[in-house]
Amino acid sequence: MTSPTIPYGRQDIDDDDIEAVVRVLKSDFLTQGPAVAEFEKSVTDYCDVPFATAICNATAGLHIAYLAAGLGPGDVL
Repeated sequence: MTSPTIPYGRQDIDDDDIEAVVRVLKSDFLTQGPAVAEFEKSVTDYCDVPFATAICNATAGLHIAYLAAGLGPGDVL
């Protein structure tokens, strides 16, 4: 008997997405630059919020959230 497969995720990547990634890879900016600012702006518009900050991964996001909440060593949620 085989176990059911639980999909990790389903991506919807089209040619426009691929072209956007290639544009960034060929640019002078890989981890910073205008594409990041455009992404942050699109998030603020979509979420109707004044600010958004792109981060590199979920772990960094949790770290920033804890700092923003004023949590430190020994604090328990």
